Amino acid sequence: MQRLGYTRYVAQGGDWGNAVSEVMALQKPPGLLGIHTNMAATVAADVSKALSVGGPPPAGLSAEEKHAWDQLDDFYRHGLGYAQEMSNRPQTLYGLADSPVGLAAWMLDHDTRSYGMLSRVFDGKTEGLSRDDVLDNVTLYWLTNTAISSARLYWDTTQISTGGGFFDVRGVTMPVAVSAFPDEIYAAPRSWAERAYPKLIYYNKLDKAVTSRRANSRSCSAARCGRRSDRCDRTTDSAAGSGANLPTREISKCLKTSTAIVAASLARQPLPLQPPSSP
Repeated sequence: MQRLGYTRYVAQGGDWGNAVSEVMALQKPPGLLGIHTNMAATVAADVSKALSVGGPPPAGLSAEEKHAWDQLDDFYRHGLGYAQEMSNRPQTLYGLADSPVGLAAWMLDHDTRSYGMLSRVFDGKTEGLSRDDVLDNVTLYWLTNTAISSARLYWDTTQISTGGGFFDVRGVTMPVAVSAFPDEIYAAPRSWAERAYPKLIYYNKLDKAVTSRRANSRSCSAARCGRRSDRCDRTTDSAAGSGANLPTREISKCLKTSTAIVAASLARQPLPLQPPSSP
């Protein structure tokens, strides 16, 4: 960031972008004021352990926490096939580099919720992405022949893993802002976010997804060619971002969040845990 001329900045990410942002927060590079995430890692050790072994939920979960548990439990039971394959045998997927139909099938049939969304798109219904968005994403990995190389991210991460889950609390102590979207793998409850991030300065749980294209971060390796259209990460990637597919109102909301982190950090004062007002 210093080479780009930024002396103060924030990091924003969802999915693998959140993992990168949280690791940056743990490393605390000079100039990083805080992070914003739309795929927060807030799962406590007891919840993570129960999920990993297919056990029952811990006692005492609130209604909001139980909903998050149900989302995670469904994903752990029915949505991890792609990750298990890529974590163990990514090169075995060489067929993805041999057939565009095979590549499309791998990317489209990711999990029940994303498959349902994509099916509705191809039936002509309105979702947070279009048929062109879906085809663009498949084409990107076909023309660049990066289906297998992107899948190796999972294998590489497995080799250095300490055994923790992807959504486990990492111990971030820098200022953090969280946006929780309904169609994410799980909507992080406020209570979990407050425990996971001792310097939580912003929390917003949205009732409806915003409109954007899901064509980055997980890409072919996550096979999610557009599933969760409720993301801000295309807006704030690389400072200015690439959110051409987001409406101006949503871009403004996402940038307001990041700006709030900067303002709070520079002023060295806490912010109320409420979303900024709409423009």
